Amino acid sequence: MRENTLKQKLNEGKAVFGTMLTFPSATVVEMLGSLGYDWILLDNEHGDITVTNVEDMIRAAELTGMAPLVRPIGNELEFICPFLDRGAWGVQVPHVNTAEEAQNAVEACKYYPEGQRGIFSRSRPAGFGFSGSTADYAVEANKNTLVCLMLEEVEAIDNLEEMVRVDGVDVYFIGSGDLSQSMGYVGQQTHPEVQEVMERGVKIIRDAGKFAGVSCPENLVPKFLDLGVQYFHGTVQALLQSSTDSYLKFMREEAAKAGL
Repeated sequence: MRENTLKQKLNEGKAVFGTMLTFPSATVVEMLGSLGYDWILLDNEHGDITVTNVEDMIRAAELTGMAPLVRPIGNELEFICPFLDRGAWGVQVPHVNTAEEAQNAVEACKYYPEGQRGIFSRSRPAGFGFSGSTADYAVEANKNTLVCLMLEEVEAIDNLEEMVRVDGVDVYFIGSGDLSQSMGYVGQQTHPEVQEVMERGVKIIRDAGKFAGVSCPENLVPKFLDLGVQYFHGTVQALLQSSTDSYLKFMREEAAKAGL
């Protein structure tokens, strides 16, 4: 089992920056890792990343020292375990709203005695069983598997003081898109009421000594860094848009100066 450098960076108090990929491409993953991202979110919920095609993307991330996480389609053991068995370093579980649901996610990710994940000592993260004992692998897997819960409804923030008491959760991630929708402000992540709820959630998470993550526009990242948030990610689509906008603006301005 590889040491989870993402968990290590968080424990050292560093901010970690990732990006989300919704389509299968090991080459793109390798490029993103070479660009310096700390982690990548391979999206099974909204994209076509699947158990069948994820393994080479996980390898590509590992090759470049970037931590590969998967967002499964839901908070069920049968959705989570297959991605971990193919080597994902952790999961970002969507729509977790209660302490019971938080506990279910932990139990799906952890082996006995911390959870109910089915043991398979011949899996890829276990080194295919070629060296070391099954018991040693289970201990290392429990230590290194990152559990991130997505708080995407007002209900989750309302229940957060109970949720942060669940052992085994590393990151509580407030998703501003679905949160704003649950508040009746679809697509308005920067609405003052949405921001107030996010700030309240971050305070609860940080006061409990847990790691906080948020999705937000780039101009709000400094604010959330100041509030103690360490875990951020964007999307490949936004990366393409911003870099292309900048490139084409410069090129067309220069072409206009040349009369072209």
